[in-house]
Amino acid sequence: MRWTVVVAGGLLPSPIAADVIAGAAAPWLTQVLARAQAAPAESFEPGGAPHLTWLWREFGGAGEPVTAPFALRALDDAADAGAQCWHLDPVHFTFARDHLLVSPLEQPPTPPEEAVLAAQVQAVLDEFAAEGGAKLLRHGGHWLLTLARPWSVRATPLDGAVGQPAHEHWPTGAEAPLWRRLLNEIQMRWHGEPLNEEREARGGKPVNALWLHGGGAWTALPSQPFAAVADADPVLRGWALAAGLPRAALHDSDAVPPRGDTASIRRDLLVPAQFEAWGQWLDRLARLDADLRDLQQACFAAGFDELALVLCGRREARVVRLRRGDAWRLWRRAPLAPLFAEAE
Repeated sequence: MRWTVVVAGGLLPSPIAADVIAGAAAPWLTQVLARAQAAPAESFEPGGAPHLTWLWREFGGAGEPVTAPFALRALDDAADAGAQCWHLDPVHFTFARDHLLVSPLEQPPTPPEEAVLAAQVQAVLDEFAAEGGAKLLRHGGHWLLTLARPWSVRATPLDGAVGQPAHEHWPTGAEAPLWRRLLNEIQMRWHGEPLNEEREARGGKPVNALWLHGGGAWTALPSQPFAAVADADPVLRGWALAAGLPRAALHDSDAVPPRGDTASIRRDLLVPAQFEAWGQWLDRLARLDADLRDLQQACFAAGFDELALVLCGRREARVVRLRRGDAWRLWRRAPLAPLFAEAE
């Protein structure tokens, strides 16, 4: 049995990889990766989210990853995804010199804040997109937009856009101008909203934008690469359900499934990697090092034969396999930095 952990933000730009890794306090990774088996890196189109694309292809998905309708089904099995479903994530646009930077909200909107902001979004949809049957759904902090009439739009996943200039990742396609008009109207209604002033007074970021991404229609997925999921991520859970896994095969992130190949995803390193905040990246790598050490011990004790780490960057993904018996491969002494480096 194999436990696969997809590590978003786990690969570094090649020119700086050696210098950054030289400052790493990751004793367990340093030891086990020196004796692990690493596959050649797989390349993806720039501007996306390789950790999502890698998983999407494992489930047999074609083209760009479709995430929203699968997340909706995972969050609410009875939900009607309509003809099309999109993520509509609240974010913060930060002014950075001559452009806007896409920033996550470290403090997500509280339920009362969500209710106020979402009501204004739905009012805009009712006024300007009523004929398309646009409806905003909220499930446990996840915002999703369902449409009776599909949009033809290509959009960057939020995981790929965060930390990047917004103008480089604006949605494109036939309905992209409509979405820009809707977003502008929403932003005007949110501007000066008292709850945003209160958030700033508490040291938080105002909610001043939405990020549209991951749209498409639900369909069954052809491959079942895992027998279980040990993660709360609704996208991963939704893909597993679409591949035919029962809900009983979906476990919490701290659970060890009793049997079968298992998947989980870690985003600890993603935001600092996207913002190129390498000091913070190293701090989080140290915590991840301890977590992965404990996970390997737990999964080997439960009968798993392998822990596979899928290290993902901005354009590549590299699979590194940690197997029983690797500790005895004393002749293997692979350096750490090349495993964490993307190609030039």
